Amino acid sequence: MTTANKLVRFLPFVLVAGAGIGLGLLIPRGGSATDPATKGAAEVAKSKNDSDGKSGSSPAVSLSPDALRKNQIEVVEVRLQRLARDVEVVGSVDLAPNYHAQIGPLIAGRIVSIKAQVGEAVRAGQVLAELESSEVGQAQAAYLTARATSLAAQANLRRERELAERKVSSERERELAEAAAITEQAQLAAATQRLRALGLRQVDIKQINEDRAGIVPLYSPIDGTIITRSISLGQSVQPATDAFSVANLSQLWVQLDLFEKDLPYVHADQRAEIRTEVYPGKSFPARVAYVGHVIDEKTRTAPVRIEFDNHEGLFRPGQFVTATLHGDPSRVINQVLAVPRKSVLTVEGKPLVFVQEPGGFTKRTVELGASGGTQVEVRSGLSAGEKVAVDGGFLLKSELLR
Repeated sequence: MTTANKLVRFLPFVLVAGAGIGLGLLIPRGGSATDPATKGAAEVAKSKNDSDGKSGSSPAVSLSPDALRKNQIEVVEVRLQRLARDVEVVGSVDLAPNYHAQIGPLIAGRIVSIKAQVGEAVRAGQVLAELESSEVGQAQAAYLTARATSLAAQANLRRERELAERKVSSERERELAEAAAITEQAQLAAATQRLRALGLRQVDIKQINEDRAGIVPLYSPIDGTIITRSISLGQSVQPATDAFSVANLSQLWVQLDLFEKDLPYVHADQRAEIRTEVYPGKSFPARVAYVGHVIDEKTRTAPVRIEFDNHEGLFRPGQFVTATLHGDPSRVINQVLAVPRKSVLTVEGKPLVFVQEPGGFTKRTVELGASGGTQVEVRSGLSAGEKVAVDGGFLLKSELLR
């Protein structure tokens, strides 16, 4: 290979090496080769990180004067307060036993007439059905006999007293007439009591006649609605038969099962409210009537009963509802940091508040704890004395997400 060819072959390597040496001479010792534009970007990023402040905060969000005039933003001070924990649990609506009656015969017999149907509103004392019973017929006959005998004994007593006063009859005959009258009166009382035990009222007993012998009416003892009927015309019934079920649905119960951890926050006469998906956005007042004293060994829960007014007829037995048992702040000893519920917003699944600062409002992520009434506990992210936006938070949120 000639000398010229060798020079051509190694010329590129010589040029690259020379360029590297020249670049090294241009850079000062201890300096950096960072481009000025890159250096400026790094400083901006550092400045942004330094301005973050507390964990979870962001640069301030400010509104124009015109926006502030149209949308007033209310702020409240974060402070320590006694926060009574609310308990929320799902339960089922049930009949109130004091407003519910099972109606059936007190004797064996046969249904001869039905005068009310399921769903019909009835009044206390209204006849629902009638049954015919041979036993009642015999008791009625005994009553009629006792009544007639008693009337005769009373008439004989009056006559003997008149005769005794006129010295026509002896004193002994008067005494015998009095004894007979008392005996027959006792027999009549026994016959009457027998009929009452068979299900007849006093007014029914007074109206007994041969045309209605052996007939026993079934009465509703309360005002309400017939919710079940389990008899048919001509059916033979026994004393254990439940012929009708009548319920006054204006007062209902909600049966709940609470875990042990929730029981310390629940007590009798506690204020409560119930909600249902049937009426979204509406809540109905109630109160805790009973808190169970025994824990179920299998479910580790205790029964809790709440009562509520249902005069509008919006709820039905068997319906599922969500019950909120509101805590009583007077029963709480320790204080916690709390803010109004409506000051807490959710962005990307995280709870946050807007904290007021000189330059506007700063978004602050918070950790929430127990809630009670209109307040919610803040475990971290805020300090006492800071001010957070209550009304107008959604406006700040929209500005943040623009």
